[in-house]
Amino acid sequence: MTDTNAGEMSFDHKIAKSASFEVEDIFWGYKIRSGRSAPFAVALGQAVCFFFGACLLTATFGILVLPTLFFDGGLGIIRLGSAALLGATSIYLLWFASRGTQVEVHVDTSMSEISEVIHNRAGRPTKVASYGFDEIGGLFIEQNDKTGLSDLILRYRNTDQVVAVAEGTDAQLVPLRDRLAKDLLGQTSSTAADAA
Repeated sequence: MTDTNAGEMSFDHKIAKSASFEVEDIFWGYKIRSGRSAPFAVALGQAVCFFFGACLLTATFGILVLPTLFFDGGLGIIRLGSAALLGATSIYLLWFASRGTQVEVHVDTSMSEISEVIHNRAGRPTKVASYGFDEIGGLFIEQNDKTGLSDLILRYRNTDQVVAVAEGTDAQLVPLRDRLAKDLLGQTSSTAADAA
């Protein structure tokens, strides 16, 4: 096999690869699921929070069911206070541990708003951030040297704050970029390509 054929095969394979992101049309707009897995540090942090949350919840019930002989008069108030403090901390840690790790971008064309949403393990959504269409300063595709793919990124106003929308090859991301440019910035595909 010659070098040119080998280069053509790798190029074809890169285009033919299925996209890791998914776009779902909804009556109010559409959802973009990045398909990107969560960093290991986030998964480890959630596991640690689950462990300590379960330990603190057990300690809370232990403090509440201790016989009253160990507590005289005013110490009962301390026992209830410490149980409330441990219980609140355990609930917060368990809430964080049950949060999902996949961020979705919801494009609400009816309200002209973009939202970053995380679903918990039961599928319940939590809105992390929301931006109006007029707050989006740019939309571009950027090469990611670590993965060898490209990232579709929204820029908040003209600041350094960005929202990663999807990851894939340039050929996969261009149609999504053009759709977002049309919806968010009112640009056609040719002007969106010029802006990128």
